[in-house]
Amino acid sequence: MKHSPWIPLLAALTVITAAAQSPAPTAPKPAADVPAWLFPIDPGSIHPPPTPPKLDDKEPISIPDSTEKFTAARIGDTFNAPDWFPAEHGPMPDVVAKGRSPKVIACAFCHTPTGQGRPENAALAGQSENYLRAQLEDFRAGKRQPVGPEAYKPSRSMHALAAALTDAEIAESAKYFATQKLARRVWIIESLRIPRAEPKDWVYEQVDGTEDLEDRLLAVAPDIERHEHRDPKMQYNVYVPPGSINRGKRLVTTGDGNKTVVCASCHGGNLKGLNDVPPIAGRFPSYLLRQLLSFKNGGRTSEAAKQMQPVVEKLELNDMVDVVAYLGGLYP
Repeated sequence: MKHSPWIPLLAALTVITAAAQSPAPTAPKPAADVPAWLFPIDPGSIHPPPTPPKLDDKEPISIPDSTEKFTAARIGDTFNAPDWFPAEHGPMPDVVAKGRSPKVIACAFCHTPTGQGRPENAALAGQSENYLRAQLEDFRAGKRQPVGPEAYKPSRSMHALAAALTDAEIAESAKYFATQKLARRVWIIESLRIPRAEPKDWVYEQVDGTEDLEDRLLAVAPDIERHEHRDPKMQYNVYVPPGSINRGKRLVTTGDGNKTVVCASCHGGNLKGLNDVPPIAGRFPSYLLRQLLSFKNGGRTSEAAKQMQPVVEKLELNDMVDVVAYLGGLYP
């Protein structure tokens, strides 16, 4: 049987026409920059010794304004969080005070017994019980992914811990931290040149000399020992570029010409939360910036988190620095 010479040509034209009529695949949305300076890696974690040195268990340590004394070993016990101000909160649930060995370290070890948190993690005080419970469930379900590089342990540890939490532990911890009140923890300092800072214990330590800040946001512990002793009342210096606060205020309060959504529309007129929408006034700027980048890059995928997409869609990294500089300077 002879085949028409037009059949191969017709077939080729059919394929070309079909391809032309098919919608082009949507290009993936470019991820926002995740700057290395936002994730200070503790030097001791990069090349840890084969046998970690034992912490001292004899010499008592104190911090300002506290009558309590703990040894270095006690302060470093992840399953028995140091409680410097026990009179300032009610009874802690076991999961908060001691955790559950071996996978669930005490919530209070990282976030402090009163939920004040530290620059490398979240302040839990002042957030609603429903919101806190939802976030822990999102962590456990994989709807909140770790932020930053693999070596940044604060984010990775939280993700691993949440995977092991029970429903009862989630409920107990959320109920407890929702009763705590957040205190002021940061001073926002605009500057072109700052005291030189080096990573130490997942934050920045102020050292000798000065350096240009450039376009970074650095959370610096003015007293690294108080940070290492897990002092829940120490205030941190957060250095931001000049003009950040005013630029951030314009973005937060007006949207700056539809560049973003006015924050008060969801977080309340004073930005201290509205129903189960979390408060953002006075929170650690470094934490807020990591979360904005996570929203931008699709690391938070719950239905509630999707409401943040219009907020971050047009924001560049420098815009986000401005936003969190303004928010961090507000009273919580």
